[in-house]
Amino acid sequence: MHPVAAPLAAGFALHTRLFVNCLDGLSDTEARARPGERTNSIAFIALHLVDVRHYTVGYLGGPAPAHPFAALLAKVQSIEALAAYPPLAEIRGAWSGVSAALHSTLAQVGGDALTAPSPQRFPVSDGSVAAGLAFLLTHEAYHVGQLALLRKYIGHPAMAYT
Repeated sequence: MHPVAAPLAAGFALHTRLFVNCLDGLSDTEARARPGERTNSIAFIALHLVDVRHYTVGYLGGPAPAHPFAALLAKVQSIEALAAYPPLAEIRGAWSGVSAALHSTLAQVGGDALTAPSPQRFPVSDGSVAAGLAFLLTHEAYHVGQLALLRKYIGHPAMAYT
C-alpha cells in the first residue's frame, strides 16, 4: 500500500468497524426513529454512508460492487424524499460489500493517482485526490459520530470501539 494511502486506509477500516458497531442490536423500527422532524434517522444516515462509500470507490477508480440502493437514492436530497427504507440487514450487507471494495482499491492505488488533481472539488485547500480522500474520510467520521449519538438517544449502550 502506498504510504500516503496507508493512514487513510486505517481510518476507513476503523469506520468500517464502527459503522457495524453503531447498528449492533438495533431493530428496523429503531433505526428509522427520528429525535425530531429536523433530524435524520440512523437508517437514513447509514444509507447515505453506503452511498458515499460507493462514490469513494469510484473516485479512486476502483471497481465497486453493484449499488443496491442507487435507484432508491437517485433523487433523494433529504430524508423527506426517501420513499421507503430497506431492512437494516440489507444496509449492513451493502456496507460490507462496498467496504471490501474500498479496502481493496486503497491497497492498489498508486502515488501518481493520489497526487493527481482531484476531479471533484472539496472544501480543502489541497486539490489532490489524496486531499479529497482525506475529506471523504472526515465526512464519514462526522456521520459515524451521528450514528453513535443517535444510538444512545434511542436507549442503546454506547458504540463499542472493539
